[in-house]
Amino acid sequence: MIQALLRGYSVLFHVVLCLSCFAMAFVGWLAGSTSMAIDVLPWSGWELQWSLFVLSAFGLIATGLAATGRMALLFFAWTVAVVGLIGRGLWATRYYDGPDDFKASLFLLLGAVATVLGAISFLRQPAANRR
Repeated sequence: MIQALLRGYSVLFHVVLCLSCFAMAFVGWLAGSTSMAIDVLPWSGWELQWSLFVLSAFGLIATGLAATGRMALLFFAWTVAVVGLIGRGLWATRYYDGPDDFKASLFLLLGAVATVLGAISFLRQPAANRR
């Protein structure tokens, strides 16, 4: 039961994350913005828009494949990469300003770490039970 909840949470988290990133890239392209910046990500401008687009497409593919029972290792790698990007962006750059931002950053990072546990759950699921 807990593994099923972790898997569902992982899939939902990454679908929402990837669709949000795709929407940001799309809005940046529609606006013709060349100075787009997200402080927690290491890119800016056109490079950020392309990175958001490519990463969101990759994440949706990895999530979809894992949800259908294929390529669970790819989803695991994706979740670890997301934790790395979030951790680097929120903690290495000291993105938070004050105790409320610190708590929000901590919850976001913990939520992303929980998706890694869900990805591990996909890996541990027998191939016959994957759907």
